[in-house]
Amino acid sequence: MITRKIEWEEQHIIEHESYLHLYPQKLTDASNEFHLNEILDLSYKESIKSFGLLYVHTTKGLFPYKVRENPLTFIRQVEEKIKEMK
Repeated sequence: MITRKIEWEEQHIIEHESYLHLYPQKLTDASNEFHLNEILDLSYKESIKSFGLLYVHTTKGLFPYKVRENPLTFIRQVEEKIKEMK
């Protein structure tokens, strides 16, 4: 997760390493918890660099995650859990 902070007219970009955890009813990271019924979509955009961006679209907003590996398997697992809940 990337945080931008402005102090004394300078912008600082701070990167935090965190993990997304999938549970039967929710998806969590170090500071957020998304119940599966709040997740609208997940998408992934590859980058030219050594990472891509995983986007978690929720009723609370859009949450981007910088990832090193293609998260397609993870996205499918989350979508399957969401289907099971319906």
